[in-house]
Amino acid sequence: MITNEGDYMKKELYLVLKSSEKAVAALEQLKAEGYNATVVSTESLRHAIDDYPGDHHFFSLRQYEKVEMLESVLCLFVVEDNKLEHIKEIIRQYTNNFKDIKGFMYSRDIADYEGSI
Repeated sequence: MITNEGDYMKKELYLVLKSSEKAVAALEQLKAEGYNATVVSTESLRHAIDDYPGDHHFFSLRQYEKVEMLESVLCLFVVEDNKLEHIKEIIRQYTNNFKDIKGFMYSRDIADYEGSI
């Protein structure tokens, strides 16, 4: 969708991948293709509760001591809508449609966008 003067509407793409060497390779390819994202290491609710019984806080200093990615990684991309299918196709290829790398993705329209990055 064109908004004005040739600008494309922005989309947000959420991508969650189970941490692995293959996931890192997929992110490296996305970067090589010119895409950028905010990336956050995450844990599922199940692991947050089961791995630390009786210690029910989700963000602890213990997590900051870890250098490697946790259970999974959350990536938030903001892209022009004419680029969305291309980035999704790269993700499908690297994950083998989420069979080789477990995870999911979804996108939404951004109604209002401002920023310099």
